[in-house]
Amino acid sequence: MRIYIDEAGPFVPPQPPRPLFSLVLSLIIPSSIETELFYEFLRLRDTWPNQSVEVKGSSLDESQASQLITLVLKYDTLVRFIALDANTHPDALVANFKNGQADAVTANITREHHPGPIPHLYQLGEAVRQMSNQLFLQAFATWELIIETIREGTVYYVQRQPQELGDIAWRIDRKDRTPTQMEETWSTLILPVSERRFAEEPLIGILEEDYSYFDARYGFSRATIEPEDLQHVQWLRSVSGKGTLGEDERLGVNAKLLLTEQQTFEDSRDSLGLQLADMLATILRRALNDQLQYPGWKDFGGLLVRHHNAGAGFIQIGAGEETLMTGHARRVCKILDSKAKSMVAK
Repeated sequence: MRIYIDEAGPFVPPQPPRPLFSLVLSLIIPSSIETELFYEFLRLRDTWPNQSVEVKGSSLDESQASQLITLVLKYDTLVRFIALDANTHPDALVANFKNGQADAVTANITREHHPGPIPHLYQLGEAVRQMSNQLFLQAFATWELIIETIREGTVYYVQRQPQELGDIAWRIDRKDRTPTQMEETWSTLILPVSERRFAEEPLIGILEEDYSYFDARYGFSRATIEPEDLQHVQWLRSVSGKGTLGEDERLGVNAKLLLTEQQTFEDSRDSLGLQLADMLATILRRALNDQLQYPGWKDFGGLLVRHHNAGAGFIQIGAGEETLMTGHARRVCKILDSKAKSMVAK
């Protein structure tokens, strides 16, 4: 399966102050239907008067946005998003939280830990501390998105197309940044934090389902993992309080392989998948910010999986979690949830 990631919004507190959501979004497309979906997308795009090599989601009217959602709904795709209200994230709050995260990177290091990764951890902590608040908020939302996309995507597709779990590729929109800048942010911050989160919170599995494709590509046991990788995994488990990997312990996930083996940063002009992700991210952001009328986004919820908590895609760092969703955004969230699909396959 192919996972396309894009963001919408500047992640900067608005002036004058008002609710203003920014978000990151992932679009999972099974490789088995990708060619057909892209073909139908091109056919749809050719019917629009504003057709070009790349049509941005900000240029879509309500009819075009609705047509796009209807098209994607025809296929067994999956969308996950992480959104936050930049208005409830003033600079002082973000800076304090950011510094706390930087301190937490090295907080659990003791003399018992292997010395090899320790310098890298201090570098990681310093990289977090030096980030702008805007970039930190986007990175924080992105690593939450990565974790939730894999958690949700594996459970969803193992029930429907388990073979897709043996070939997971990431495609990230680099916007107007150079590949080096994007790769640096991902390699020095987003991927290490995501990898550690995997160690702290293992993936959820369904015992009756076929994980053979996923395990063959990304799984490991003490007997099958490379010695160098085993040392790294043991260290991750130790700093996460999980203890060492037992001789007969069940397969774990090689998060580094999963997140980096098939990862590319691309210009959305050259990627139909990223164009779709951009349009969907922008449609959702416009809906949350009351910048797109109801007919344009009313069916968006069908792309999502229903959660026990209707606001599972919204985050608020630091204090003030009661401000997650208010007013118009709360109404949008309830409509999205009412049309979301079940995680359990029929």
